[in-house]
Amino acid sequence: MTVAIGLALAACSRAYDVADHVLVEWEGKNYPAVILEVPGPGKIKVHYDGYDEMWDEVVPRARLKGRVEGKLTNLPEPPEKVRRAAVDAAKKNKFKIGDRATVEFHRHFYPAVIVGVVGPEKYRVHYEGYGNEWDESVGPERIRQKTP
Repeated sequence: MTVAIGLALAACSRAYDVADHVLVEWEGKNYPAVILEVPGPGKIKVHYDGYDEMWDEVVPRARLKGRVEGKLTNLPEPPEKVRRAAVDAAKKNKFKIGDRATVEFHRHFYPAVIVGVVGPEKYRVHYEGYGNEWDESVGPERIRQKTP
């Protein structure tokens, strides 16, 4: 009887798959991420929500802490290595947080504001007049000019 219950419970929990929204332990805290691929047994490639793809990584299955259900609040601060990379890049990069610019999106240029520095010459931009869901990370090749 106990074995049958155990097998029934195991059958109810499905394996993780590409596009699943999960929590991943990253430097001691749990961050939401999406599964990009499953490159091998026990290995999963993830993209952390709100972070540049430079932070995508292949993690062992043991670092997955469950599926994300609904909207998350009280997310942890970025890991130290992310903060350190942003500070180093901010000292050297051409654009700074708060700079206004025109940014290319699908072959058209739109007014935007630099809202984050995510790495060496890599920026998080917010398109003026659009919601935060349109914010994205871009390189300098997509930024045409600073505007007043």
